[in-house]
Amino acid sequence: MATPRKQPVTLGVVTDEIHAKPEIALPLAAEMGFAGVEFNTVSGRGIHELSDAEARDLADLAKSHRLAVIALSPPSFKRILLDGVPPSAVAALPEFQEHLSWVRRAVELAPILGAEYVRVFSFRRSGMQGLGNPSPRLPGGGDLPAEALAGIVAGLRAAAEVAEAGDVTLVLENVRSCWGNSGRNAARILAAVNHPRLQALWDPGNDYVSGGSPYPEGYEAVRPWLAHVHVKDAVVEDGATGLTRWERIGDGEVDYAGQLRALIRDGYAGVVCVETHWRPAGADGIECTRRTLDGLRRLLTQLP
Repeated sequence: MATPRKQPVTLGVVTDEIHAKPEIALPLAAEMGFAGVEFNTVSGRGIHELSDAEARDLADLAKSHRLAVIALSPPSFKRILLDGVPPSAVAALPEFQEHLSWVRRAVELAPILGAEYVRVFSFRRSGMQGLGNPSPRLPGGGDLPAEALAGIVAGLRAAAEVAEAGDVTLVLENVRSCWGNSGRNAARILAAVNHPRLQALWDPGNDYVSGGSPYPEGYEAVRPWLAHVHVKDAVVEDGATGLTRWERIGDGEVDYAGQLRALIRDGYAGVVCVETHWRPAGADGIECTRRTLDGLRRLLTQLP
């Protein structure tokens, strides 16, 4: 297979979007031309559930395929509701302590795997059903009440202190089902937490399905904290209900041409990580990731 020509950004992939088993996903990631990988789940287990020995084996496997490990992505704080919980009581929540232990374990595993970042979320947004699709797509992602922000800050500051002790940086991913769903709301949270060990994992697709305008508004909001990037595309299926659908990059409604130009213009030195998500009927993660990557590369080659 011909080696793709050098792209103006470094490309990575979330491995379980290709295949659940790393022994299958990693050689395929290398063959597709990715330079780095992010681990979310590994053979059906959260990355934070691995033993040290399993992490060493995984690191060796990635190294054997010349793949850098960029980030570890436990689902910390994604499903915790803080409704009615005073900020001073967040740390005492048993569910919070459980999720904080996932952060702590991922921070412990990060140096074994060579990862610089551990992903976190900004707690569950009130009124979400399931993963939030469908739900109303409100301008800028909707409101972020002061009382909710105070609880989020208390939780994420505690997590950032764990990361600081382990010399790892947390990256906050904006996602539809959480308070920091859009670039605008994620930026408010990052500014309020104001900790050097909490930076932004910017996902334009997640901003779009949340009702935001990813580029330029969302991107410009999070740019001061930008450390890592996820890419996937989407379309609106039903504007009345907010129902959205994932798409191949370049076939959706996110302005990825503008976003990619801005990353290059601004000297972004991190990884642009494919988080495929798109799964048309009859297609598996391998095929969908290849086709998504093709769409991304096509956009990159068309940039002036």
